Amino acid sequence: MEVLYDVILPSPWWHPLTYKGLPGLKKGQRVSIPVGNGQRIGIVLGKNDSNLCLEKIEIKEIYNTIDKSPSVPEELLDSIIRAGKFFCCGPGELLKVAFPPQYLKGEGVKETCFEKARPRSGNVNFCYELPEEKRKRLYYEKLQCENLHSIVIFPERRKAELFWEGLPEELKEKGILWLTSTSKKKWEKWEQIRQGKIKFAVGTGPAVFLPFPDIKRIIVDDESNPVYMSARYPYVHIRTFAGIRSQTSGAELILGGTFPSSRVYKFAKPVCSQNPSDRLIMVDKKRARMFTIQGVTSPLAISDVILRKTQEVVNGMGVTLWILDRLGYANAILCSECDYKPLCKRCNTPLRWEESKSALVCPFCKEKEEKPIYCPRCGAPMMMGERPGVEASVEIAKSLIGFPEKIHLWHGGVEKEKSSLKKIISNLKKSGGIVAGSRKVLAICDEITVSLICWLDADTETARPVYDARFRAIKMVWDSLWCGRNVDERTVILQSKRPGVGWQKGLKAGWDVFWKSELEERMDLELPPWIYLVEASGKISLKKELLDVVRRQRFECMDPEPESRMFWIKIDKESALEKLRQVLGPFFHVSRSRKGYPQIRIWMD
Repeated sequence: MEVLYDVILPSPWWHPLTYKGLPGLKKGQRVSIPVGNGQRIGIVLGKNDSNLCLEKIEIKEIYNTIDKSPSVPEELLDSIIRAGKFFCCGPGELLKVAFPPQYLKGEGVKETCFEKARPRSGNVNFCYELPEEKRKRLYYEKLQCENLHSIVIFPERRKAELFWEGLPEELKEKGILWLTSTSKKKWEKWEQIRQGKIKFAVGTGPAVFLPFPDIKRIIVDDESNPVYMSARYPYVHIRTFAGIRSQTSGAELILGGTFPSSRVYKFAKPVCSQNPSDRLIMVDKKRARMFTIQGVTSPLAISDVILRKTQEVVNGMGVTLWILDRLGYANAILCSECDYKPLCKRCNTPLRWEESKSALVCPFCKEKEEKPIYCPRCGAPMMMGERPGVEASVEIAKSLIGFPEKIHLWHGGVEKEKSSLKKIISNLKKSGGIVAGSRKVLAICDEITVSLICWLDADTETARPVYDARFRAIKMVWDSLWCGRNVDERTVILQSKRPGVGWQKGLKAGWDVFWKSELEERMDLELPPWIYLVEASGKISLKKELLDVVRRQRFECMDPEPESRMFWIKIDKESALEKLRQVLGPFFHVSRSRKGYPQIRIWMD
C-alpha cells in the first residue's frame, strides 16, 4: 500500500510537494523525486494526511530512498521550517544555506541515530563583559567545564580564528574551526559533526546550521553586529535563527558583545557596568585645522589634539588609526560650473573618486570609469571632488610624520595585491605608524596593541538615510574603545560638529543612556524594535501586483519611489505578521515559477 508524503526541496516554494511512496519513510530522510521533466533530491517532512482526491489529481511516485533513516537532526529541520516561515523566505531557500551541496545532491552519509525532537525551550543568558578579552575567557570556561555539543559564533572570520587560537590544545582536539569553504575536507568534517564525533565548533554565521546530534549550547558574540543579517537572499538573521534553534532544541543560548542590540535591550535591559573614563576625548570639529585637499572643494578638518597625540604615539613607535568612513579620495565629483555629478550607468549612484585620483568607482556595483577632465555636460574643465575621503588623509599623515613608509592605507575596498593587511601589521610591529582607513581598520586592534584611535568625522555615519544610523555610529566608536588587545593603554579621540551631544552622550555614560532615549524616539516614530519593518522587492510588474494585494488587506505600506523595485510594510504585532505571511503565500507557489518570486527582508532591530 502506497502512502502520501510531503517533501521539501531547495527551492523558492513555501509549500512542500506531495508524492506517493512505500510505507515507513520518516521525517528527515532524503528521497529522489520527479520534478517537471527532471529529477531532484528532497527531504521528507512526513505523511500527508489530507483527504486528496487521487482520481482527480495526478500524484507522482518517489523514485527511490537515499537514506535508510533520518539523515539530519529533527530539531535542525524543524528550526529551518520555523525560520523559513518567520523570515518569509520558505524552508527551501534555507536548505541551500544550511546544508553542503554534496548533501543536497544526494551524496551518501553514514546511518546515524538522532535523538527524537521533543517540545522544550532553551534558556537565554547574556554576556556583555568588557573588555572583549574578558568576555572571551568566559566563553573558554563554558567550553572547558562541560562536555556539551556547542557552537560559538563570531561575526568576522578573523575573530573566530583568534578565539580558536586561544583555546588549549587538548580542547582543540575535541572541536573544529568552521569557516566558509566548499572543500572535500569540509564535507568530511560536516559528516563527523553529524555523527557526533566532534563536540564543538567555532566559526562565523553559517556555523549556526551545523548538524550536531544533540546541540546543548549556542553562543553568538557581538550579537548586535549588522553583519549577522545576510547580505544576500534569503535574508536570514543569524542571531534570530540561533534563538529559533535554541527554542526548538532546548539548547542554552548565550548572546554577548560590547553593545546590545535594540531588541535585546528592549526585552532584557542588560546593565552597562563600565565606562571609558578619560580614555575617550571629544573635540569640536569646527575648531579644527582645515587642510586644503588638491582637487577637492571642501577641506579636511583635523584638530590639534589629534595631530599632537598622533605625533607622540608614532614618535614612541606606537600605532595610530585614523578612521574616516568615506572611501576614496573624494566621496563624489561634480562640475563647479553647472553642478553636474557623474552617476553610475547601472545603478544611478554618485561615483566615488579613488585609486590615486585616476578612476571613478560605483560604491555599490563597483563599476569603474575614467575620471573626466572636462564636464560631460557643459565642457568646463572644472570637475572637482565634493568631500575628501580617507585616501586624502594619507597625504596629510605623511606631511605630519615625515616618514612615508610609516603611513598605510587599509579598508575593505583596497585590493590585497596592492596592500596586504599582514604586511602592514608586520611593518607596524617593527616601527609603529599611522593606518588610515574605514571602520574595517579596527581589525588591526586584534593583532597588535593600538595606542590611539582617531575618528576624523564621527558625524558621517549618522548622515546615512537609515533609521538605525545613530546606533551604528555609537556602536562603532564604542567598539573601538573595547575591542582587541590592551584596551587600557588606548585613547580614542572623536571629532564631531557637536561633541558630547545627542547619541554621543551614551559614549561617556554607557548604553543605558543611549538606548533609553533612542527607544523612546523609535516608539514615537513606529520603528523597530517596536514593530517589524518588512521590505519587499521584485520586478516592477510583480511589485505592483504584490502591493495591490497587500493594500487590499489594509496593511500600512510605504512606497516612496514608485519606479523602484522595493516597498515597505509596517507590522505592529506577531499576529499581523502571520496574516501577512498568509497574504504572501500564493506568491511563492510552484505555479508562479515563470513569473518570478518576490524577495522579503524582515527588519527587527
